[in-house]
Amino acid sequence: MDKLDAIFAPETIAVIGASTQKGKVGHDIFANILAGGFTGTLYPVNPKAKSVLSVKCYTSIATIPDPIDLGMIILPPKLALQAVKDCIAKGVKGIVIVSAGFKEVGGVGAQIEIEIKALCTDAGVRLVGPNCLGVINPSPKVSLNASFSARMPTPGNVSFISQSGALCTAVLDYAADKGFGFSKFISIGNKADVDELDLLRYYHNDPDTDVVMIYMEELS
Repeated sequence: MDKLDAIFAPETIAVIGASTQKGKVGHDIFANILAGGFTGTLYPVNPKAKSVLSVKCYTSIATIPDPIDLGMIILPPKLALQAVKDCIAKGVKGIVIVSAGFKEVGGVGAQIEIEIKALCTDAGVRLVGPNCLGVINPSPKVSLNASFSARMPTPGNVSFISQSGALCTAVLDYAADKGFGFSKFISIGNKADVDELDLLRYYHNDPDTDVVMIYMEELS
């Protein structure tokens, strides 16, 4: 089993920072996962809410009774750092940090990103982001839309990688209008851990992927 399976095909997801307020990122991403028909089990985490969109809420990932494959973190940097520690203690296999305010702004945010990367590397947990749109897998076996975009693409044989979240939204809108499908779709943002090469290796072994499209802002 590839470690990136926890990102693209999790059986359980904890959305840390899920919000009851429509228009908040934590609300919209949680709503998109629900609306996309995710085939696994979804757990909202918010210490101030009893439920999010009628789904029972947990005060922390530690209080969830079941093992968690993927931790989706939608919190500002300082809180995200603690959330990563909590995810690792819980035994998650993958983490996606959607929030911005890290390396791209410098200063304290950049230092926190370095700390988060070190924690994930030491624990053997794969990290997508920070500062990313999220991840989509339209396969009926998974039906995952853990992203800002409310438009779930149809299943196809093309997998997409982008560093830019804004471009992802434009591509998804265009694809939906044209009836163009995807196998996997991911925004990697600051790529603190998972980068284009990791994803190319993963897609190479993915039977549902025949073509890979990449948008890169830098090559290192």
